[in-house]
Amino acid sequence: MVKALAIVPARGGSKRLKRKNLRQLGGRALVDYTLQSAQNSGCFSTIILSSDDDEILTLSALYKDVEPVKRPKQMSGDHVTALELVCELTSMPKYRDNYDAVALLLPTCPFRTQEHIQEGFKLLSPAIDGVVSLTTYEFPPQLSVTIEEKGLIQSVFEPSPLITGDTRSQDQKNIYRPNGGFYIQWMKSFIGHQNFWKGKVKGYQMERLDSVDIDTELDLQYVQFVMDNTK
Repeated sequence: MVKALAIVPARGGSKRLKRKNLRQLGGRALVDYTLQSAQNSGCFSTIILSSDDDEILTLSALYKDVEPVKRPKQMSGDHVTALELVCELTSMPKYRDNYDAVALLLPTCPFRTQEHIQEGFKLLSPAIDGVVSLTTYEFPPQLSVTIEEKGLIQSVFEPSPLITGDTRSQDQKNIYRPNGGFYIQWMKSFIGHQNFWKGKVKGYQMERLDSVDIDTELDLQYVQFVMDNTK
């Protein structure tokens, strides 16, 4: 059986949505959804709740497999990425040497379920390095443009369907984006790559509704609306 380590990053500060990880959603803290799905999946021997905030860390007491890890000051700033945190933790022998796989689960993806995690792990095999969860874009990226100097429009994709006239969205090839549900990699691969995207990586497709990402007050209101109207 694979011995896997999960890392859930949950800082106390957030610029766009204050105290984001503790904001209430359906009567529970936002980060609680990720901790619960991680534990209920049965895929992890240990789940690290990493935070600089003592109030967030107290949530670990609700789960038998969750280990609270207080972040040092240098790992708590606005510009520290989740990837840098995973690199820092997996450099420690107690984690690096005792687990077969490592996963990053972002708490901003509350509709990711235990079943999603379980299905992701089923894709992990000795023939690949890792698995990441993905979803489709709301609108075909092939139709994207940028606004350059003096307000002039520049197509992102060439040849642009806007120029060729092939603008039917159903005719565009699906392009996927990461949704924060999970990033899984063999520990040995991650130590070598220091990245979840390097090597042979499989994509696990999730529905767009399951992939909602909470970063703003409007995002939170939208998800609460969805929950209230799908019971």
